[in-house]
Amino acid sequence: MGTHYVCPAADITVGSHRVFQIGRHSFGVFKVEGSYYAVRNYCPHQGGPLCEESGVFDQIDAEVTDNHKVREFISVEKNLVACPWHGIEFDVRTGECLVRKDWKVRTYKVHLDSENNLLVELPD
Repeated sequence: MGTHYVCPAADITVGSHRVFQIGRHSFGVFKVEGSYYAVRNYCPHQGGPLCEESGVFDQIDAEVTDNHKVREFISVEKNLVACPWHGIEFDVRTGECLVRKDWKVRTYKVHLDSENNLLVELPD
């Protein structure tokens, strides 16, 4: 693993992202609820550019209430990214796919240095 400079933290605001290429690694860096996450720019479904099109967006959740009615609501965290090819959604915090648990996108650790720059850990 190597640690690489990405950009100043101020360049990525809450709900936004940027795509980077360092060596053979293409990845998106997202800011969600004040934390930074890096996700490989590759959808495991058919190889689409997972991080190229959209930023993070709300998740719509549902629950069955005590009176057996379904209540839909928008999750308070914007933590999903969708592949532009087929709309398959992944959680940028964990890399987990919402529809198929056996699909997972690789995530990378992100750190802040003493000058408030983003650093990402990438495999060699």
